[in-house]
Amino acid sequence: MTDSPQAASSQAALAAPRTEVYAEKDQLVTVVAERLLAVLVDAARHHGDAHAVLTGGSAGVAVLAQVAQLVATPGTETPPWHKVHFWWGDERLLPSDDPERNAVQAHEALLEVLIEKHGLPEGNIHPMATSEDAAEPFIGAEMYASELQGHSAEGGRSGLALPRFDVLLLGVGPDGHVASLFPGKASLHVTEQVTTSEDESPKPPLQRITLTFPAIHTAERVWMVVAGADKAEAAAKALTPGTEATEIPAVNARGARETIWHLDQAAASTLR
Repeated sequence: MTDSPQAASSQAALAAPRTEVYAEKDQLVTVVAERLLAVLVDAARHHGDAHAVLTGGSAGVAVLAQVAQLVATPGTETPPWHKVHFWWGDERLLPSDDPERNAVQAHEALLEVLIEKHGLPEGNIHPMATSEDAAEPFIGAEMYASELQGHSAEGGRSGLALPRFDVLLLGVGPDGHVASLFPGKASLHVTEQVTTSEDESPKPPLQRITLTFPAIHTAERVWMVVAGADKAEAAAKALTPGTEATEIPAVNARGARETIWHLDQAAASTLR
């Protein structure tokens, strides 16, 4: 399915990106972790539950590790964890214990601590399919769409069967990809599905499952977490008016209420 004028106009109504630049990666990670906790506290208080979409990558996992440190710090306000749900923006179709899976890294950085010490129900963690679950990525994508539908919010944005995503974290690759939405791929043009598959990722492993841009656009807040000089060119292009999402998919990473690019100085070094 291809982009339509309706899809283009709906993107125009999304929150324009703003940038925040931090001197070092550690400072960036700390700020995003503190904000993530605050959003979860607020969402649980006002909506009765909270839904966060996690990302992989070194900066994304570092944010989760920092949340674990904050939770262990006396005086930190935390949400009632039984009201918090965790989702993923994309995943590699690998065995359940493969260390390259985003879910495995998230468990090690944060989720195991929340389960063991803070009462997070394992049923509130919603990983994408493993290679044991699905023989092909498209099967895993269909499975995740069903899982999302099972927790969909009434009156959700765009009529899509999705939870109310309070915050959605994304890393950005050196090629400008977000989630597993890569430059030049057909997945960039999916408009009526909340998940899709990738069979030939330009970076290994080849097989992946990902949220689509329409799903990402429903999130209240979309936060890019970008660190390192190898991301500088992609960030500069993504934040330059007129850049096409087919070239730099991160251009199309927008939230309904808020879109923030959190960058360290190295990643922001070529911003115009």
